[in-house]
Amino acid sequence: MQRAAFERAEDDVRVALMTAAAAIPEPDNKPGPPSKGPRLVPRKSRTDPTKITLYIRDGRAEVSTRQPESQRKKAERVLDLYKLQKEARERGIVAPRMVPVAATLNHLLDAARPPGKPPAPRKTSLRTAAAKKKARVWKKYRQLVTRIKSLATFFKDETLKDLTTTRLLEYIEWRTDQRDARYLDDDPDAPNASPSSAREDICFLRKAVNLYAGEHTLAWHPNVEVPAQGPGRTRWLRRPEVARMYWAIRGRIWDNDTGAWKRELVMGPRGRKVWRYAYRDPQTITNRKALRRYLFVGLYTGTRDEALRELRWECSADGGCIDVEGRFIHRRGFGLDPSEGKPRMTSRIAPKVASTMGGWRKSDLAAGISAVVSRPDGEPYASAPVWIWEAVVADAGLDAEVVRHTLRHTAATWLRIGRVDVRAAADLLGMSVQTAVKIYGQWTLEGQEAAADALAWSHGVKAAHSFAVRVPSTIEVVVPRGLPPREPPGQVERRRRERTRSTDHATRRRIHPEAVIGRKTPVLA
Repeated sequence: MQRAAFERAEDDVRVALMTAAAAIPEPDNKPGPPSKGPRLVPRKSRTDPTKITLYIRDGRAEVSTRQPESQRKKAERVLDLYKLQKEARERGIVAPRMVPVAATLNHLLDAARPPGKPPAPRKTSLRTAAAKKKARVWKKYRQLVTRIKSLATFFKDETLKDLTTTRLLEYIEWRTDQRDARYLDDDPDAPNASPSSAREDICFLRKAVNLYAGEHTLAWHPNVEVPAQGPGRTRWLRRPEVARMYWAIRGRIWDNDTGAWKRELVMGPRGRKVWRYAYRDPQTITNRKALRRYLFVGLYTGTRDEALRELRWECSADGGCIDVEGRFIHRRGFGLDPSEGKPRMTSRIAPKVASTMGGWRKSDLAAGISAVVSRPDGEPYASAPVWIWEAVVADAGLDAEVVRHTLRHTAATWLRIGRVDVRAAADLLGMSVQTAVKIYGQWTLEGQEAAADALAWSHGVKAAHSFAVRVPSTIEVVVPRGLPPREPPGQVERRRRERTRSTDHATRRRIHPEAVIGRKTPVLA
């Protein structure tokens, strides 16, 4: 009876596992020769050579079925159960902690892959609107592939149970020591990945785990928490530092030891040695010329790096542009959602800024250049000019904390110092009011002068006293012991006449203040 009950329970488990396995799509086979998979092999007993037992051979592992050769059907049923259990463990049905991290990343790539084939490389000006949209979709997918590649390299042999907070912090430390994957492998000027980029990778890892767990109905999956970022940047540029950057773009070199621009002794036109400012070579100055616009637009519009490099002079529905006549900067095309990804809102530009951009636009369109910030050959920058920026910052004598995003910090800080309404400043820079208050409201102490003066001088506090009602803490009830004595009617009338007579006399007689100096004030009885 026990054997029959065990066989029935075995059949129930087998049916349940087969039903669950049938609902799961088959994974793609890896390249290479197909493996034989689990199979039955006979093995002789060590104690009794005449006794043969059937074993399940799976790679190098062997599991006994405890069935002799004569009970091969039962051994095959045990083999089928073993296959179903193995498949269930691999898919996370029985052991979700053992699901490989690489499987979740591949599942995310398959789900995010755009339909069709990637577009052929062509010039942006020759593409149609549909082709440009398709190119943007595939560009976004290639960026995802780059992030997934970094994650798969670090978590290649790990499972979901290994995704602990300590392991995620180790990934951030490892990722910041690697070169930025957005740059070419043969680019010698490619910087290392930043901690913010590594944390963004973990966001995609969390998305992959949640997607895999939801579509495969895992009984458990780790809660991938993105480690908190460190303190935000508080570095912003003062006006003299901006001027030094402009001079560094023109080729000058700042000497931190002397606190002035470097000078060199050269031969003058009259054969005399004279001192003059030291400059970089003409080729370096030519390569830095585009950074003048980059610095100007980033500082006076607060636009981020990627959105700034994508700005064009001609207004379109699929790209950012500058409307010089209307004095608008459209950080994203009219046909795109400005809230997708990093917000790219439309903002006003000052007449002074629009006047400068108008000259640039006229000269660029005459030369056939469409990008606002372009390379010396007229083509837009495909990636951020990090090497040029770092060289200019070094020649200006500034510290390494001055990064490209410092321009946006500077714009927000100047608005804060200028006591601009926080809602108007947030709309102008395309950020939320909470961000403007939280990030730029604590360390810009220069903008708190009005608040400090109002607190010190107590403006409006005295006027507010008239609205205050003093409420006693205890109510004291006074019971009069007796009524006051009544005055005779004649005495009351006489007192009223005296008050009236004194009032009329003071009204009719005007006495100059100097006439009463030295006089004694009469005492009224």
